[in-house]
Amino acid sequence: MTKILLIEDNRDISRNIKEYLELEWYDVTQAFDGELWIEKATKDDFALILLDLMLPEVDGISIARRVVAKKWTPIIMITARESVWDRLLGFETWAVDYLVKPFDLRELHARVMVHLQNSSSNSSAAGRNNDEITLWEVCINLKKHEFNVSGKDVHLTQKEFLIVEKLISLRDQVVSRTDIIEYLWGWDSLFDGDNKLDVYISSIRSKLWKKIIKTVKWVGYMLWE
Repeated sequence: MTKILLIEDNRDISRNIKEYLELEWYDVTQAFDGELWIEKATKDDFALILLDLMLPEVDGISIARRVVAKKWTPIIMITARESVWDRLLGFETWAVDYLVKPFDLRELHARVMVHLQNSSSNSSAAGRNNDEITLWEVCINLKKHEFNVSGKDVHLTQKEFLIVEKLISLRDQVVSRTDIIEYLWGWDSLFDGDNKLDVYISSIRSKLWKKIIKTVKWVGYMLWE
């Protein structure tokens, strides 16, 4: 069974989520104090983490940062906060999704399935191409989230990393703009994702190498090898 870690201090909400997901054949481990579970989240083989933003002693943002610094695991934030700033902050700490309370458990399950599928597909594809690859002067280690250009370490944001990961997982083909936008922001962002994608592509090129991502006119992008 697929293992999910649920970090939520509201015991009623936690119980409802656990019971619902277990009916869908997931193995759900509950945690009510994030501080105690940070180390376990990085060592145990959890396929996905459901993380409440507001927790006692340590907040969800801090937990997300500390977890992904050690191990890449998809994180879905669940919180009562709904401001744009809170959502952006969540995404910049490598959360793959953000669900505002109260929410329908069917929607949560749908999002869990999508992100587990994306994670599985990209891990399998990347694994076939090895964890570490070198493109010209750029050395990329997806497993460790490390990027090195001519001997100098470079930091990518969450969205920039996901774009590079997507292109590497499909490195032998062109990836359409639509596919990348859906992957980053969901199908409902197709109308406003174009400009945002252009910004991220430009940033990746400036940080790594201007030719590392090849534009295929009217179609999308692929890695330049």
